[in-house]
Amino acid sequence: MRNGDFIKINYVGRIKETNEVFDLTDESVAKKEKIELQNIIYGPVTVIAGEKMILPALEEEIVAMKAGETKKIDLDSAKAFGPRDSRLIKVFSEAEFIKNDMNPAPGLTVNVNGLRGKVLSSSGGRVQVDFNHPLAGKNLVYDMTCLGVVENDDDKVKSLMQYYTGIKGDELTVSIKDSQVTVVMPPKNTVPSEAKERVVKEITKWVKSDSVKFEETYKKDSKKEQK
Repeated sequence: MRNGDFIKINYVGRIKETNEVFDLTDESVAKKEKIELQNIIYGPVTVIAGEKMILPALEEEIVAMKAGETKKIDLDSAKAFGPRDSRLIKVFSEAEFIKNDMNPAPGLTVNVNGLRGKVLSSSGGRVQVDFNHPLAGKNLVYDMTCLGVVENDDDKVKSLMQYYTGIKGDELTVSIKDSQVTVVMPPKNTVPSEAKERVVKEITKWVKSDSVKFEETYKKDSKKEQK
């Protein structure tokens, strides 16, 4: 495989020391191990080799794999999300949180000046927030399966939509005609314009097209008609 290939993968990511799952694509594994993770879209994901969509050390391993191959990949913290940095632990006034109707309880995820962090402690009017990546300092293990290279342009568009908007490919209808890509999206979706702009940029880069059109299709509710 080479740079620019759309590579479809399945994986389970664990923290090596505890065997705790922090990310996965296989819903059957989640059910078997009774894992509940928020904001997870189950099903294979597609990454573009060379585009830094995943950890560089992980991408290097995937590019070397063959279609259908399964491999256990160990990444020490230096090759994963790096070591913990004490400089990324900041102290704020509790009054700043109260002013924004927030109770800075330990464990709460907060956004401060555009940075996501986790509250470590709150006492004496001072709130300590950790802005390190949640997996910083952790050694990781991935059970990775390479499902092969995506060749079909429609499937490439769907994979880009899923990556940047969170809408699964089977919820989309894609057509390509006369250098225009048309994407029919689910009704009442909440995709922000910024995400659409990024998708357009990526689609026109990787698929032979000059423009991208987004549509929504609403169908008649036959049940209401029968009443």
